[in-house]
Amino acid sequence: MKRKVQQHSKLAQRGQSLVEVALFFPIFIILLAGLVEVSQLLVTQNRVSSAARASTRFASNGGQDEGMVTIIMNNITQTLETDESVWDIWSIRATVGDAGNCFNCPGGSWTFTHIYGISNTVRAESLDPQSIQTRVLNEIQRDEFGNTVNGIASGLQIVGTYAIHDVDSILGLDAMSQLAGFSSINGLNVMRITANTQNVTNGCSGFPIVIEEGRRSMTEAEYIEGAAQLGSGNGYPQPPPAYNSFIHHTPDVPLLAAEEGDMFFLQTGGGGGQFGWLTWNAWKNSSANNLEGSLSWPGDSEDYDTVETGITPPGFDHPVVGYVAPDDPTDTSMHIGDWITGEGGSIVSSGVRNTLEGHIEAGRTLRVIVYNNFAEHINSPGGPNDPGYQISGFAIFRLHGYKLGQGGGESYILAEFIRWDNSCGQPAQ
Repeated sequence: MKRKVQQHSKLAQRGQSLVEVALFFPIFIILLAGLVEVSQLLVTQNRVSSAARASTRFASNGGQDEGMVTIIMNNITQTLETDESVWDIWSIRATVGDAGNCFNCPGGSWTFTHIYGISNTVRAESLDPQSIQTRVLNEIQRDEFGNTVNGIASGLQIVGTYAIHDVDSILGLDAMSQLAGFSSINGLNVMRITANTQNVTNGCSGFPIVIEEGRRSMTEAEYIEGAAQLGSGNGYPQPPPAYNSFIHHTPDVPLLAAEEGDMFFLQTGGGGGQFGWLTWNAWKNSSANNLEGSLSWPGDSEDYDTVETGITPPGFDHPVVGYVAPDDPTDTSMHIGDWITGEGGSIVSSGVRNTLEGHIEAGRTLRVIVYNNFAEHINSPGGPNDPGYQISGFAIFRLHGYKLGQGGGESYILAEFIRWDNSCGQPAQ
């Protein structure tokens, strides 16, 4: 009898141990996952901060916004995801005012430019540029003893990088509204400008859409009339968005005075049209397939390696995809004042439609060309006669809809103005 009692006691103890393990094991797993979560965030924070510091150092030596993005991507490409949907990056270019404690005051200036991403990160939704200004001022006003001294910052010229990167939470904490931003990492770095002048003579890359400089943002009546085009035939989306859904839009604003959120409903037509398609060089064959390739992300305006069908431009050993000035085949860099070749072929194809739809669905921002002069024909040495546009600037737009004309009919695009891009394409001084 005593032996049976002992055996029963041992079995009870084993059962109790199993219950204790079953109760503690999930807690242990959560603690372990939490440790990994925190470690991941700390490592990511270090990488984002290091990339922002490298980008700012590049800018302080005269580098421009486009190059700053390249520096960041080169720094994190082996360790973090580079997709623009999980990044938002801004460049900072500013001068501290005479009082030493402000930017938007006499002697001061502040430019906070979104240079990468699609405003999809968690922190981007509630970003306050004024708070960034305050953080920057707090950093540059400190002396070697940690004291805040306004005078030491007066007239200081600075550049900086502010980057946000979203990472997936192992525990799924980012799905809880009260923990929004938990796994949205940000890095801020500023430095004084060390170069005497900033190099703004680099040519611009871009997408093959050109917009006439004199356009004005759409009115409600214009959009209601034009939306019927998007909602029919080869239009997208169907049904088109309602006019009142563009909450940041101001009607009848000149493009040259546009602000982020202003909407433009544009159509092709005679005399260059409100917008047009580009083929990058007059020696390249005009076709829907070529336009599709040029519209595809990340663009091909600087592609001189891919062998293209068409005529070989002077100075090359094969037909090329990228930009070649129609009046100077030695010029392969787009600048303000340069001429650029228009697309003369048919653009109606499922490939072009799918590419445009992809940009709209992804919410991508595209650098497009703005023109102020149009020529029906440009005579290129050794090339055909094609329409041409003279570049007056570069701007960032986001597409919201399109309609491709059949049989030479007019095409339409619905585009949201984001900002002017002064990071490249400026003529040499």
